[in-house]
Amino acid sequence: MTPTLLRVADVVVDVRTGGQAAIWTYAVSDQHRRGDAVLAPLGARAVVGHIARIREVTEAELGFPRSKLRTLGPPISGLGLPEPLLALVEFIANDTLSPLPVALSPAMPPGAQARIVTKWRLVEGQTPELDALTPLQRGVYEELVAGKEFIDARGKKVTASEKRALRLLQDKNIVEVIRAVVRPDTRRADSGIFRVTGDNEKIERFLQNEGKRKPAQALTLMRLLTADQPQFSREEIRALCAATDATIRSLRTAGLLENVAAEDAHRRLPPEPNPDQRRAIEALSLAIRNRTPAKFMLFGITGSGKTEVFLRAAAEALKQGRQVLYLVPEIALATQAISQLRERFGDRVTILHSELTPAERLDNWIRIRQGEAPVVLGARSALFAPLGNIGLIVVDEEHESAYKQESSPRYHAKRAAIELARYHQAPIVLGSATPSIETFAEAQAGTFTRLDLPSRTASAKLPRVTIDDLREGYRIGQPVILGRDLRERIAATLERKEQIILFLNRRAYSPFLLCRECGQQFKCPRCSVSLCYSRQDRRLRCHHCDYTCPPPAKCPGCGGIKMAPVGMGTEKVEEQVGNYFPEARVARLDRDITRRKGALEEILTQFRAGDIDILVGTQMVAKGLDFPRVTLVGVITADIALNIPDFRASERTFQLLSQVAGRAGRGSAPGEVVIQTFNPTHVALQAAETHDYERLYREVRLEREMAGYPPYRRLVNIVISGPSLPEARTVSEDVAVRLRVLPEVQVLGPSNAAVERIKERWRRHVLVKLPPGGDVTPIGVALEDVVVGNTQVMIDVDPHSLM
Repeated sequence: MTPTLLRVADVVVDVRTGGQAAIWTYAVSDQHRRGDAVLAPLGARAVVGHIARIREVTEAELGFPRSKLRTLGPPISGLGLPEPLLALVEFIANDTLSPLPVALSPAMPPGAQARIVTKWRLVEGQTPELDALTPLQRGVYEELVAGKEFIDARGKKVTASEKRALRLLQDKNIVEVIRAVVRPDTRRADSGIFRVTGDNEKIERFLQNEGKRKPAQALTLMRLLTADQPQFSREEIRALCAATDATIRSLRTAGLLENVAAEDAHRRLPPEPNPDQRRAIEALSLAIRNRTPAKFMLFGITGSGKTEVFLRAAAEALKQGRQVLYLVPEIALATQAISQLRERFGDRVTILHSELTPAERLDNWIRIRQGEAPVVLGARSALFAPLGNIGLIVVDEEHESAYKQESSPRYHAKRAAIELARYHQAPIVLGSATPSIETFAEAQAGTFTRLDLPSRTASAKLPRVTIDDLREGYRIGQPVILGRDLRERIAATLERKEQIILFLNRRAYSPFLLCRECGQQFKCPRCSVSLCYSRQDRRLRCHHCDYTCPPPAKCPGCGGIKMAPVGMGTEKVEEQVGNYFPEARVARLDRDITRRKGALEEILTQFRAGDIDILVGTQMVAKGLDFPRVTLVGVITADIALNIPDFRASERTFQLLSQVAGRAGRGSAPGEVVIQTFNPTHVALQAAETHDYERLYREVRLEREMAGYPPYRRLVNIVISGPSLPEARTVSEDVAVRLRVLPEVQVLGPSNAAVERIKERWRRHVLVKLPPGGDVTPIGVALEDVVVGNTQVMIDVDPHSLM
């Protein structure tokens, strides 16, 4: 006898509700489809889940008694996931060795559970025999015919007797039950599009005077001004500027922000593309029209007009009735792109960001799902937007590390976006002035079509870069923080009443305190690093776990009293610059300074107003804002980034120096950059001096090929951490033994991580090298049943850092 087949669905619920193994099996009807959102019964409650798979099984294959198989209710209308998005989630789960619920959670509609309602309606074409109905059933039926809605939701309940009657009518196929989500009302009195006033004198007066007393307003205005003719919604201003509603209202009251209805927003004619831009636009447009999942790399120097190419290609995708996904590394640094998208495409653009309220998040999700917002811009998590018909994917500044997710699922947005484009049969374009070595290698190999923009627009100009060799001072016994060349340029810049940014990517006064009698360093008791010394706070601090303590009066090792700070951080640079230039107004900007509420706004506002001559800072000063009077940028030492024990150190140093150099000459005066170093012949610095990315690529490519690193190998980094070092060693040895038997893999380690202890957890790692594009599934299988005890095993596929 043929066993009866059961139609069942595997339903995935949010990991925060059901944990990492949150996949449950239910009986389903023919109306259910893969991707449908459902209310899945879990014990006495019901939670939102999505159907990942529908299958037919026998009771034996089910794995548990049929009597325990619960049945799903109807799908929730409007909350289903498009098939390409489900395929992406499955790809990410497999590619990162993550559980499916972990990979699916970012795609789930946010905050939908509380807004789901149950409705009953008449089945079309059904006319019941009224005499066959009970009085209550007849009454409910007649009310439905008359147009009454029976809705079961918060604040609007169906009585128990009505619910009984409705269920009986449902059994007779007279009524049907549907579930839907009530769309939140996010309209506000101050909604619409805002633009910065066109009165430049008014803006400058505010920044020079009143803005210094209102730094939050001034910083918001400064951030908006990084875009040309900026136009934004209230939510976008909040996200881009970390501004409160009160700040936005104050700027409107002052006449610095003007409210403009979306349909009346100013639309300028787009600039005429140059021949190089035109070739790139035509290549992208052809792929869009042909629905070809082609991969493009748009390689354009700073100021070459990459954004205009993206916008023209996006317009072609919309013309074809398709959607656009525009990825940026950080929302706060995407002011220009958002402004231009908003100006070009109006209210068809949705920006996904962390500053949205729960109601706004859900409303945006529904807008995208229903096709009301065909252009979606966001950071890496925007990959999970419910777009059903993508015609173009843009990955702007594709080299940025922010595209790599550092918590589970540890996906890289670039790799996932390429898969998503393939599912939609759409082209993808990766843009950068300093592409990742892997992307450029793929373009050289022909996997990507290379599109070049070698010319800058008329208004864009690169600063002149000079390398200053610090070794000379040590040779003659006169080591200095500021070399003679940089000192002379600072003096000349101050003489011209212009401003200077000095960059050092290390905060505090010095990286450690040393006893000069016995050589003892003062270590963090929780981490395997030295405590940094802050002279201003008179504290030693760990920058990994934030442990602090006062510096000892005498050495606990030898009792000596000769304690000396060794090395330099931004605090020491600030002190030395003040000594060299006592008449200059010097300030510092790093994470230690910005611990004080309002400090960031105050310092940046004062710098923009011209009340600070020299700003010393970490990477914080390298991003996001334009200071038109800054004409000199000094890199105190480029060697910190170069000496990080990571195979990407050269590439990252070049990218960071290019970014820092971009702070000089943003106004009408030309800019110059001085890079101080003890390694002036290093290719990353030589390439930065001449703005020659391809020279860097040629050198680094050879290094990677010889050493066996991406793009010539695929990496998987397995980090084993725990409170016990012996246990971490045992588990890491077991991991390595299991992996060494796999074919076509090279296993390095186990060894201590670069920082072997953080927050009282010892860290070991095993590095696995696979052939390019190698399958990581066998690694997951090999480690499935590893006994971890009190340790944690973290698998990072395609790691962006090995630290």
